[in-house]
Amino acid sequence: MSNKNNARRTAVEVAFNKTDISKSIGPYLKSFSYLDNEEDETDEIQIQVHDRDSVWKEKWLNDAIDAASSTSASSESSGGGETVYTVVKGDTLSGIAAKYGTTYQEIAKANGIKNPNLIYPGQQFKIPGTGGEDGGASVSASEGLKMDAVIVRENWTGDGSDAILPCGEFELDSVAASGPPDVINIKGTSLPFTAQVRQTKKSKAWENYTLSGIANEIAGANGMVCMYESASDPFYSRVEQLKTSDIQFLETLCHNAGISLKATNRILVLFDQAAYESKSAVFTIKRGGSAYTKHKLNVGTADTQYSSCRVSYVDSSGKCIEGVAKVEDYKADAKNNQQLEITAKVADKAEAKALAEKFLRKHNRYAKTATFTMPGNPDLVAGVTVMLEGWGGWDGKYIITQAKHTVDGSGYTVQIKLRRVLEGY
Repeated sequence: MSNKNNARRTAVEVAFNKTDISKSIGPYLKSFSYLDNEEDETDEIQIQVHDRDSVWKEKWLNDAIDAASSTSASSESSGGGETVYTVVKGDTLSGIAAKYGTTYQEIAKANGIKNPNLIYPGQQFKIPGTGGEDGGASVSASEGLKMDAVIVRENWTGDGSDAILPCGEFELDSVAASGPPDVINIKGTSLPFTAQVRQTKKSKAWENYTLSGIANEIAGANGMVCMYESASDPFYSRVEQLKTSDIQFLETLCHNAGISLKATNRILVLFDQAAYESKSAVFTIKRGGSAYTKHKLNVGTADTQYSSCRVSYVDSSGKCIEGVAKVEDYKADAKNNQQLEITAKVADKAEAKALAEKFLRKHNRYAKTATFTMPGNPDLVAGVTVMLEGWGGWDGKYIITQAKHTVDGSGYTVQIKLRRVLEGY
């Protein structure tokens, strides 16, 4: 069913490299969408503009592609007074040489490159003659095009106030032209594939670190900041990062610790799912009401649903430490009870039980899901909770795992994906 609220006035403000282009892009804007994910997946924005007069294709597209292919590559010391450069899409050996004031022949010689015309994204080359005795690099590479966007819902409630949804900062990921009619599609992502944190594979031994310490160091090394929002902070006497990118390594640690990881707006956010799920609901969706235009409900049983989880660990003295967590409606005499068994290093029974709760939550969390399309609402973002009422077996509290905010010719809408909150463990 249609909803007149969708057609109320909503504006999109866009800036490229901190320059506001909202007025220039306005007459051409076909649609704008902001995809906000709860964890693991990166956030992104997509902008579609009409290009009937070839304004964007001829005056902007080439410069945008050049900027995107010039995404900054962090320089690292090799310990010998030389800079190590990571190749990104669009690089040429002569272009890299020009950035560092050397020649492509010198780089080829220093790295044993047989064909200077054949290099690939992800390769790392030593740049002879750069860096200093302190190992620091004195050069800076040009950055890719940065994009900022804000959705402004203007005076929807009639009280003269606006509701604002800051989407954050993104880096240009791709530009595509199609037609007829001619349309330009511009995509930005919160963590580009070319970013060092995703691209560069490393081997390193981390000794006497907490998870928050590792996350903060990785964030700092990649020009990001870290927000650690979990009471639990695992300690590692030694953990190996073996030929793995920083983000992959951190994701593995987080998953093993039952902690969620999100990369957004140049921030690494590590948070406890249980803490987010315990927050008060920001919205209630009642069946038959006007709060939604489309809905889809689902019960997923593709993965095994566990009724309990046991975490155990045998310490050096031979003592077994264990903790057990059970679902809210656990029935001891049920014939289909299945227990998830986890072996993990824990200090005491309380830590074992807390970890069991996290693993049980992780494995069972997609039992009940829902998707709703609704009039635009800046309050509905990934990580907040909503209530469902009047939906029978789907009634209860849910957390938003993904929110897609779209502004187009039909107005402002948001599609939210939900999963049932696992309370009562």
